[in-house]
Amino acid sequence: MKLHLSRSTGSPLNRIWLSALYQQYTIKSLFLYFFSLNYFKKSFFQDIMVEMSILMSRASSLGATDSFVPLSRQSSGPLRTRPTTTATSVASQDIICAVSESRGISSTVGLTFINLSTAEAVLCQICDSQTYVKTVTKIGVFEPTEVLFMNTAKDSKLFYIIQENIQETTFTFLDRRDWSEKTGHEYVDRLAFPEDIESIKITLGGNYFAACCFAAVLKYVELELNKTFTSHSLRIRFEPSQGSMLIDLSTIVSLELIQNLQKARSKDSLFGFMNETLTPMGGRLLRANILQPSTEASKLLARYDAVEDLSTKGEMFVTVRQGQKHRLPC
Repeated sequence: MKLHLSRSTGSPLNRIWLSALYQQYTIKSLFLYFFSLNYFKKSFFQDIMVEMSILMSRASSLGATDSFVPLSRQSSGPLRTRPTTTATSVASQDIICAVSESRGISSTVGLTFINLSTAEAVLCQICDSQTYVKTVTKIGVFEPTEVLFMNTAKDSKLFYIIQENIQETTFTFLDRRDWSEKTGHEYVDRLAFPEDIESIKITLGGNYFAACCFAAVLKYVELELNKTFTSHSLRIRFEPSQGSMLIDLSTIVSLELIQNLQKARSKDSLFGFMNETLTPMGGRLLRANILQPSTEASKLLARYDAVEDLSTKGEMFVTVRQGQKHRLPC
């Protein structure tokens, strides 16, 4: 039995419940999903209880089923950016992504995302299928303004799939020599926080393609964009593909998780409904948690504790909110 979702199914929250029931998630896993979003409004959880009671009756009829150092700019040329919409106005930054993949039957894809606005770098390496669904979803979460490929990838299946699924993004091809594992480790030595260098290099030792992407994107930023990071100012983290729920792009669009289908600038989406954040970094975190909810028990339990504290201790909740208002923009 196939469950067809349309606008008649109600609110974005309603459609998420129906989709989850269709995918045979348990009620416990649904609560894990929503608690993982770090949303602390008491009324939100009350709404969930109402939605659950309604949708459970429907289901039975359907059947079982820290601060960042800014970049020093050497030229005034503007970076190419996308049009601003409600979905991108908070979360979108100047983000450059580099992509590379292994040769052979098994598809291993390396990715590096550099956020030029916050001096952050996220590296990952994904064992993907022939449809590259995990890779496309990961890129969609970060919404890069530009994606870099090797010049030998122009006719590749990976490039074609990314081009078809990632919209409003510039694609650039670089010489294959820019993808150098050795150069990637040298950049780690020069730019990473001193206390993080050894652990990052150990991690990259087993993730060749991620290290190559890291080298390529930083070389491009320095030589083509004429921007440089000061020494030991780049926050670098490796983000494994495991430990998060996979939501493909078609589901993200159809459920209006980030953007309304009818009006791109409307706040009538799950992100628009939930976004009560006070800082740009908070908005990015909320967006990432909606698109890639964590499935790690330790992380979820820590969030449950935070939800309990903030929902039962009103004074602490107000203090935390006031403290965020006085922080510098992230």
